[in-house]
Amino acid sequence: MKANREFLEGIYKKAELLEKEKIKKSTIYKRYVKISSMAAAIAVIVSLILFRGQISIPKDYNEIPQVVRMFTLNDPMVNFYEADYVVIGETKKINKSQYVKEDNYIYTDITIGVDEIFLGDIHNDEIILRIKGGKVEKEKVFSQMEGEFKKGKKSLLFLQKEKGIYYLVNGDESQFLEIEKDIFIDKQGNKYNMDNIKDNIDRREVN
Repeated sequence: MKANREFLEGIYKKAELLEKEKIKKSTIYKRYVKISSMAAAIAVIVSLILFRGQISIPKDYNEIPQVVRMFTLNDPMVNFYEADYVVIGETKKINKSQYVKEDNYIYTDITIGVDEIFLGDIHNDEIILRIKGGKVEKEKVFSQMEGEFKKGKKSLLFLQKEKGIYYLVNGDESQFLEIEKDIFIDKQGNKYNMDNIKDNIDRREVN
């Protein structure tokens, strides 16, 4: 009888320990989910605040929502493989933005002086690059511009062409800004000199 009682007590204690462990794990899991949810919410809020902070909202203008890239390329090398043209270009002129009312979007044509061509046949000293966004005074509308273009600044550009107009292959991620002479940086902070660029183009041809 004593042996049976001790055996049963052992089972009850084991069951009690298992139940406590189950409750403990459940509490930890709930706390983890709660913290993870809070972290995700904070990340989204911070991203929105940072994004909004990049936009200088003109007074009395209506904002036209732009389709925003919510991710970055896992590998900036994708630009080298997807582009039909790879050039180093200097921003010569930022033309007046145009509002396409029927489709409710804004675009801006930028005159780019072509300094060096790594890929593609371009026979002109200047090309027209069309990017999304801009500000239209007449219509009092604006939209976040694609890329960072300032007169006199150079960029490494990955382009496609349609009806004589050039476009960035992957939005602003297809613009590598010049940070010093002949040194360019992508959105992930990787730097490229002239030899790096040529090697990547050659690697594309081999593959």
